[in-house]
Amino acid sequence: MSQKLRFAVVGCGRIGMRRIKAISNHPQTELLCLTDNDEERAKKIAQDLGVKSVTAEEAISKREVDCIVVSTPNRFHPSVAIPALDQGKHVWCEKPLARNPGEAIEIVKTAIKSRRFLKVGSNLRYFPSVQKAKELLDNSAIGKVLFLRGWVGNSGWQLNSWFSDPDMIGGGTLLDNGCHLLDISRWFLGEAIESTGYTSTSYWQVDPLEDNAIGLFKFENGKLAFLQSSWVEWAEYSYMEIYGEQGYIRIDNRTPNCVTIIGKRDGSQEAFDFSSQSPQSHELEFNDFVQAIQNGQQPLPSGFDGLRAVQMAYGIYHSAATGRSIKIWGKAEEKLLRAYKTI
Repeated sequence: MSQKLRFAVVGCGRIGMRRIKAISNHPQTELLCLTDNDEERAKKIAQDLGVKSVTAEEAISKREVDCIVVSTPNRFHPSVAIPALDQGKHVWCEKPLARNPGEAIEIVKTAIKSRRFLKVGSNLRYFPSVQKAKELLDNSAIGKVLFLRGWVGNSGWQLNSWFSDPDMIGGGTLLDNGCHLLDISRWFLGEAIESTGYTSTSYWQVDPLEDNAIGLFKFENGKLAFLQSSWVEWAEYSYMEIYGEQGYIRIDNRTPNCVTIIGKRDGSQEAFDFSSQSPQSHELEFNDFVQAIQNGQQPLPSGFDGLRAVQMAYGIYHSAATGRSIKIWGKAEEKLLRAYKTI
C-alpha cells in the first residue's frame, strides 16, 4: 500500500490522545478527523492539530477514512465498531472489546461479514519483557509448558470516572486491567477451555464491580493457569511465571522493573533487564498495526482474541456467582474461530 493510512479517532480521552499522537507522528498514517462526547474539547484538539472535528456518525461514513480507532467507554464500543466495520473500515478497538460476551460476539461477527480487520488494544504484549518471554517460549527454551501463574493490578485510580459505572464498564478489575493478563495467558498457553474462580468487592465498594478476582483456568493439553487481577495493587503493575519441563520464565513488571528471567532446573539463570529503556509499548503496538494493515494481515491481538478475553472474564464471573466450574470453549467458539480466520 503506497498511500498513507487515513484515520478517524472516536474518543479523545487519555488513551485516545495516545492514539492521536501515534497517528500524527507516523510517516505512513494521517489523522483526518476526530470526535469526542465533549464537543468543545474535540474542537480545540482538532483545531490544534489542523484536522476536522466531526460526529461519530460522520467519522464512520467518511469514504476517505481507512481505519477507525474506538477509544470510548466500553458501553459505546458496539455502537461505533459495528457500523464502522459495516462501512468497510478497519477497526482498532480499545480493550476490553465489549462489556459482555454477547456484545463482543456481535462485533466479531460483523468483522467476519465485512471482511475487515478488527484489532483490540493490548500494549502489554509489546512490553520488551513480555516479548522476550514469548520469544523464549516459541523457541522451547523451557521445554513443554506445564503451568502459568500471574497477577496484574493497579490502585483503582480511575474509579472517579465512568470506570465506576457498571453500565458503562460492564465489569470490574478482571474485565478492565485483567483483560491484559487473560490475553497474555492465551498468547502463551493456547486456548482456555474451562474456568473456576472468585471475586470480591472489599475496598472500593463499587458494587457489583469487583476490586479483586482470582481465576483458575484449564487450557488445551491440560495446562493450568492461576491468575489474579486487582484494583488494590498499590505497588502495581504485573508479574508472571511460566514453568516448563526444563525450567521457568519469570516476567517481572513490578514498577520500576521490566525484566525477563529464564531459569533451568540445575539452578542456572539468565536475566534480560529492560528497566532502563524508555517505555515504547504504545508506539510499537501502533507500528505493528500499520505494518499488518499494509501487508493485508490481521493485527494482533485480533478481535477474536478480544472476544476470548471477555469470555474468560465472564467465565470467572459466572463461576463466582454459581460456585461451579464454567466451560468457556465449545462448538460455537470453534465455528466462530474458523469463520474469523477467513477474513
